[in-house]
Order: sequence, then C-alpha cells, then structure tokens
Amino acid sequence: MRSFVFSAFAAALLFAGQPASAVTLTPPDTGYSATRIVNASGREISGQLYSENGNERWEMTMQGMRQVSILRHGEGRMFLYMPDMNMAMEMGQEEAANYGVEKLLGGVEAEEIGRETVEGEATTKYRVLPGQTAQKGDATIWVTEDGIPVKAEGSSAQGNFSMRLTNLQRGPQDPGLFELPAGVSAMKMPQGMPGGTMPGMPLP
Repeated sequence: MRSFVFSAFAAALLFAGQPASAVTLTPPDTGYSATRIVNASGREISGQLYSENGNERWEMTMQGMRQVSILRHGEGRMFLYMPDMNMAMEMGQEEAANYGVEKLLGGVEAEEIGRETVEGEATTKYRVLPGQTAQKGDATIWVTEDGIPVKAEGSSAQGNFSMRLTNLQRGPQDPGLFELPAGVSAMKMPQGMPGGTMPGMPLP
C-alpha cells in the first residue's frame, strides 16, 4: 500500500507545462495551497498541500501517524518527515527509484488530449505516455493554465488511483514550509532498503 500511495503521490505532483500537443510535465512555479485528496487501493488520504517554485509540501496522516513529504524539485531532493517521531529521511534519485517516485525529481512526457473545467478551473487534459509513470501504468492529468494539477486518474498493476485538489488558493507560500524544522537532521535512506518500507513507519 505504501509504495502505491507514493506512486499516486508522484502522479499528483509532476505536472505542469504550457498547453501543447506534447510536453514534459514538471512541478509548477505558481504559488498555491490546497487540500489534496488521493484515493488508492480503496483508501482515501487527504491532507494540506503547499507549492511554490517547484517545491511541494504535503501534510497527511497514514495509519494514525502524521507524515510530511517535502519535495525540492530544483535540488532533486525529497524528504519524508514524521513529526510524531521527530525524525526525517532524505531521498535522492537512486533512493526514490526504490519507492517508485523517481519521476518526482525529473519529469514525464505527455500529450494533450482535450480541455475541461475541473473544480471551477479551466484545464488542459493530458495523457501520460506509456512507461512514464512510476508503476508503468496509465495516467491522465488535468492541469490549469498556470500549471497546477487539479486532478489525476490512473491505474497500475496494484490497482486504480485518483487525485483531486479542493480549496485551491493561489498566492506566495512561506519558504519555511519547504524546510525541515530546526534541530531535525534528515538521515539518508539506507542502501538496499526494499521499496515501500522505512524505519519507524508502520507497515501496511
């Protein structure tokens, strides 16, 4: 379940670009906050999202434990912070591949397939080209004119997932949101750790 949720997270994050027939989708520069709702394997995860200049912070609760994912796209780094344990771990490209989220740190190729209004926002609808998603499945993403992914749907061998944003508010975000709290040092992800598990995190 955990690796699949991160795959859904990847499908929800990667995704901005100017409307065109074929583009590389990467995180938007537009500053905004919203509630992100992800459904994966029949479970719903909802949490507060903050984004600006390619950086993202998603606060959620999984299996009763608070978790914060911080993506610093320009640096190719991702942090998983667990406030209840006051600990954090850092992923680079190699470690992210074990979790199926390496595309968070790069980009995916997609093609435009239409225009739709989603959550009151005019969007361009994209189909992610085969083999581009973390789990090699299908994905469709709806992106606003300023690059915000407000909806995503897809499937993989592990099942279906969907994502949508509600309560979207555009505006500058506090840069401190994309930093770990003072006094918290991130540990490097141990080499060879199986995808979908982390020390101190409950297993599915």
